[in-house]
Amino acid sequence: MRKYLCLLPLLLVCLSASAQGSTTAAFNLQQAETLKFGMLALGAWALLNILISSIKLTKSSRNRRYFFQMNIYWNIVNMVIAGGSLYFLLSTDPGARTLAASIDFHYWNLKLLYLSIGLDLAFLMLAAYLKERSLSSPRAEQYLGYGQSITLQGLFLLMLDIVLVVLLEGRAEELLAVVARHGDDRVVE
Repeated sequence: MRKYLCLLPLLLVCLSASAQGSTTAAFNLQQAETLKFGMLALGAWALLNILISSIKLTKSSRNRRYFFQMNIYWNIVNMVIAGGSLYFLLSTDPGARTLAASIDFHYWNLKLLYLSIGLDLAFLMLAAYLKERSLSSPRAEQYLGYGQSITLQGLFLLMLDIVLVVLLEGRAEELLAVVARHGDDRVVE
């Protein structure tokens, strides 16, 4: 009986590591679902914009023509971003990431989203510049149409990025709790 009692601490460490691993896997799966939602929303927005703008482009003139033209250009890039991101998310197993890899991936995504928010704000400033420039330029129609399109696209991207940041930041405390439990397990060892 005594020789089996010495295996009890080993069993407890194994159970603890298993629970920590399943918690990490659950966190990773939920984070992957959040990111998939964001990329599906971006892809749907892009596809809808390309379809509508392609139809409207043939029937429009003046600054509206440039508006729809820029929508098409902008959303081709959005489709590439959404498609590449979805391919990555669907081709990797988020449940297989280690705790350290999960932390790195989580904070890398947050950094990327904060950078994207900064770019969205820069796009909105560019749109304001183009609208202002349209007041005194011989290419007024083009600048106005492009500025209106960039405003629309920048506002959508800003909202999407903010929603994704809020969702991921809300999950950061759960990740920190997993890290804290993992740290407590090491103290026990």
